[in-house]
Amino acid sequence: MKSVVLLGGTFSNLITAIELSQTHEVTVIELNAEIGLPSISPGHIRDQKLLTQYLFPEQIKFLQLHPFEEGFTLRSEWGLKHLAVHAAEKGVEIFTRTRITQCSETDDGFLLELQGAGSNSSDQIECHFLVNDIQWTYQAPGAKRHTLPDSQNTHVPDFGVFVPMHGGTALESDCTDLPDGITVLPRFEGLTEVWQTSEVWKPHKGWIEIIECSLPTTAEKRCIDAQILEGRRISNLIK
Repeated sequence: MKSVVLLGGTFSNLITAIELSQTHEVTVIELNAEIGLPSISPGHIRDQKLLTQYLFPEQIKFLQLHPFEEGFTLRSEWGLKHLAVHAAEKGVEIFTRTRITQCSETDDGFLLELQGAGSNSSDQIECHFLVNDIQWTYQAPGAKRHTLPDSQNTHVPDFGVFVPMHGGTALESDCTDLPDGITVLPRFEGLTEVWQTSEVWKPHKGWIEIIECSLPTTAEKRCIDAQILEGRRISNLIK
């Protein structure tokens, strides 16, 4: 059985992991301490059927998908956690707070030196395929990074160009008369996600949560739909 290592506990990678779990040995490596925290994925899915194919009805109920004119909203960190649970139940191995300190290509794929590696302080792992989606992973300023080769044999999910974004959640009652060009995602619990390329708008009563990150240029590529479809594409390439 061939092996796959996926860098980043992202929507795309978790879908790839689930799709390949029956035919490959799959490992997900996440730099942060938890899958889904912090999440930089806007909580927006246009076609909820894409998500319901991978989660049980009780998990979908827990996510409390909130309908609005452009689809549904949800807390993306909850969606990521439920997908991680589903992947783990299918035998996918997940290492959190783990980074690659050295990576070299072999005749069969890649040899990775890991720092963290679950219960071990360090480890070594070989794989036939390496998927790098750290573009969707939150990286705190000054935090350690993976050491990776510039290899054409690494699979990278394609979402186009990424640009700096300012995101946050605010009270729904505060989110009125927002300027054009700002993405507004009202959620079930009375909070609203706001995403803007520059911080031209601030809520009167302050932000509940703030995050600065990089996201795809187009709103279509920022949706969870795009990440699920890209995860499927990568899994088909590996199959």
